Amino acid sequence: MVKRMKLWVAGAFLLAVGGTVVASNMGFKLVPDLNQANKVFTLSLPQNNNYTLAHEVFDDINASCPGAAQIVETVTPSVGGKTRQTWNGTGDDFPITGDQGLLITVSPTCTSYVVVGSHNPSHHVIFSSAGLMYLTGIPYHTTATSASELYNTIPNATILERIVPSTGGKTRQTWNGTGDDFPIKIGESYLVVVGASSDWVPSHY
Repeated sequence: MVKRMKLWVAGAFLLAVGGTVVASNMGFKLVPDLNQANKVFTLSLPQNNNYTLAHEVFDDINASCPGAAQIVETVTPSVGGKTRQTWNGTGDDFPITGDQGLLITVSPTCTSYVVVGSHNPSHHVIFSSAGLMYLTGIPYHTTATSASELYNTIPNATILERIVPSTGGKTRQTWNGTGDDFPIKIGESYLVVVGASSDWVPSHY
């Protein structure tokens, strides 16, 4: 049987793939399926979570899967998303924010790390600069099931991109009003570019 990412909502067990979450600001427990070594995965955290710094995410992964965490990284808004902040046991112990996406690399694999937190339904995601790429967290109970649906909810969006688990995160799926209308997966974060400053309140159940 293929392992799937698991999501608990208010005590109920749901499969993240194909599951529907009926909630507004409920508590969540997510088990990300970090099932490939030395590949870059994206991760969304709930907007209310227990983390303040990158090393805490790194240490939590290692507490669940000893020695697995290799890199915890985020994208600083930048052209092409080329500017990064990186913690690998040393480096830039950057702050964690609720709407920020993370890039995670493990070796060996890790399928028992648990993310907990809750949603803030009044939170606004601000994309302040046109042309820059933001790695953005998505609510676990998003109403969007495809790239086009998510793209259409973000004011002034010009690019929505998924980093496919891959070496260096170099494999991408891209929707810009056309292209690859990839499925939205619970627990992943996505790269967003806007054509003008944007104030976005994510839709959710």
